[in-house]
Amino acid sequence: MTQSLAEIMSAFPGRWAGGAFLPDPHPQIVRIHDLWRAAATDRRFPPAGALGPAELKPVLPDVHIYTVSPEPPRYRVRLIGTRMTEHIGRNLAGKPVEEIPLDALRQVIGGLLNAVEVSGAFLHLMAPRAIALPNGDHKALESIWLPCAEDGETIDRVIAVSLLGALHT
Repeated sequence: MTQSLAEIMSAFPGRWAGGAFLPDPHPQIVRIHDLWRAAATDRRFPPAGALGPAELKPVLPDVHIYTVSPEPPRYRVRLIGTRMTEHIGRNLAGKPVEEIPLDALRQVIGGLLNAVEVSGAFLHLMAPRAIALPNGDHKALESIWLPCAEDGETIDRVIAVSLLGALHT
C-alpha cells in the first residue's frame, strides 16, 4: 500500500508544502528554487549536476544531497555541508540513510526523501523546533528538498538546503 504525501508528512513537526512555497520563504530558499527550476529548462526535473558548488556557494554549508536508487539501500547520503555536519556531530557522507545513527534524524530524512518521490515535487518546510540535535538542543528549520533526474523524469538525486536557526518571518 502506497502512503499519501499527507500520511508521510503527518509526523513532521511543522508546516510543509509540496510543489509550492509556504508564506514568507527565506530569500535563499527562493533563490535556490529558482536556480533549480531554471536548470530544468523544458524537463520535469534538472540533472543534479546543474546545481553544482558554484550555484550553491551561498548555502553550501547548509546543503545535503542524497542519491536515490531503485535497489537497496534506496537512499544514500552523497554530500553533507559543513554546517550540517557541525550540527549533527559527524559527517554522514557515503552512508545509507538507514544507517544514520540518530533515530529521529534517520526517520525524518527517510520520510522526506520518500515524500519527494511520492509527490514528484519540491518540498518546502518550516518548523520552530524541528531539529533535535545530539546535544539535546532543538533548532528552528526552514528547508527545501529538490528532486533531480539525469533523464529529466526519474528522480535519482535529491538536493536539500536546510537553514537552521531563527525562521525567516
